[in-house]
Amino acid sequence: MTDYRPGEQTIDDLAAFERSGGVQTREADFARVCWILFWANMGLALFKIGVGAFGNSRLLVIDGLNSAANAMVVTTYIFSIQMSSQETISGKYPYGKGKAQYLVAIMVGFLLAVGASLILALSVQTFFAPISLEPTGVVLAAALISVSVNLLLLRFLKQTDLGNGKDELKKIGQLHSLNIAASTVVIQAVLLGGIFGWFVAERMGGVSISLLVLFLSIRIIRNSLDGIMDRSNGKEMDAMVFDLVNDVEGVEKVGWLKARNIGQNLWVDVQVGLNGDNPIWRVDQISERIRERISSGTERITHVTVYCDPV
Repeated sequence: MTDYRPGEQTIDDLAAFERSGGVQTREADFARVCWILFWANMGLALFKIGVGAFGNSRLLVIDGLNSAANAMVVTTYIFSIQMSSQETISGKYPYGKGKAQYLVAIMVGFLLAVGASLILALSVQTFFAPISLEPTGVVLAAALISVSVNLLLLRFLKQTDLGNGKDELKKIGQLHSLNIAASTVVIQAVLLGGIFGWFVAERMGGVSISLLVLFLSIRIIRNSLDGIMDRSNGKEMDAMVFDLVNDVEGVEKVGWLKARNIGQNLWVDVQVGLNGDNPIWRVDQISERIRERISSGTERITHVTVYCDPV
């Protein structure tokens, strides 16, 4: 058996790929998108909380906290980009510090869960308490602005083409869809309360938005635990990498393949079967091609370890 583990060469390949501008450009673009989303969500949060306090609308304040929660989630992606950079790989941390992202995300999810639970308890406790919602027009305008801004952000995400952040952008898009749903609840409650006097709709809206934030926090915690426990990237990703390796000239078969995410990095371990008559330089050449093929095919910073056996 020939056990070939090109550890140092993997880092050298990455350095060469980064010098081409591909990885660095995509990581910088992804970071720029995340910062835009962060400030947009923080602006929405401060705007809705301020208008809600002025308009005596607790529901709009809760909606503002929902936007603040989105901003907190985006910060975990920004932190992930920083912790997944090539500079974090060292002798002390040979796999980098990408898993720090999941620890931060768990803390964010826990804080969101606590906040949502408190808001939910308060909404239930004051469900039948009398309220005063006088500046209906101001609150309604703020909710409509929130919907419009979130729709623009969704359009911005759909038009953003980042090969290394498609899944992350999709998840962030889902957050903004939930934010649109929350602002729609505010609009409905304001209309029902201001036109028909059904102020119970405001309480129902508070419960609904609290449940949305609670659902979001549970989802964040679950995804973070999956990252810490090195959950598989899924059958689709594994099949794509399998095809990339299998197409390399000289590979007789692919024995097994394991892939995991560490922050924004993809780590792949693959065992291939090669012709037993191949000299060591030929084995080295095939392993090199496998790493290059996976790195270019996945459009991410990819660390590949190749195990070669004779067949």
